[in-house]
Amino acid sequence: MDIINFIIGKSWGQRIIILGAAILYAYLFIVKPNVAKKGVINSFQTFTSLLTLIIAALLISQAIGLLIPEEKVSDLLGEGSGLKGITAGGLLAGLLQGGPYAVYPIIKSLYDKGAHISVVMAMLMGYGAIGIGRVAYGLIFFGPKIVGLRLLLAIPVPILAGLAVLLFV
Repeated sequence: MDIINFIIGKSWGQRIIILGAAILYAYLFIVKPNVAKKGVINSFQTFTSLLTLIIAALLISQAIGLLIPEEKVSDLLGEGSGLKGITAGGLLAGLLQGGPYAVYPIIKSLYDKGAHISVVMAMLMGYGAIGIGRVAYGLIFFGPKIVGLRLLLAIPVPILAGLAVLLFV
């Protein structure tokens, strides 16, 4: 079973993506083999160019998770933190840089150290909605008015999501 888990992943999310890619490329190799070959080659080139970045991001995120004391997480983001913890978590995650391969392990380590599920939800939503790292790109393409409106509308999203989890889950 270990080899199967290695090939198709341990979680259903991984398995769906891996099996979906396998089915898609099986179809492409039958119908359009040149497109399939090009896709595989381009994918491996992208993977090799990002490999060291991903490894570094994972190492950094794990170090951050290990360096944050568990008692601080419980105090600031734990079950009793309420609206203050939800707001802090959502806004903090909105400032985090990097892809999900870097940010999700940080959020997961905070959850493992006692961050309440409502705070974790606020963090996930804050990372996605606020995404301060995308502000520079937004300014280039859309200008300050649209970026400002995006941020104005995005900031309440993690807080509302966290409150919804706190109240209904």
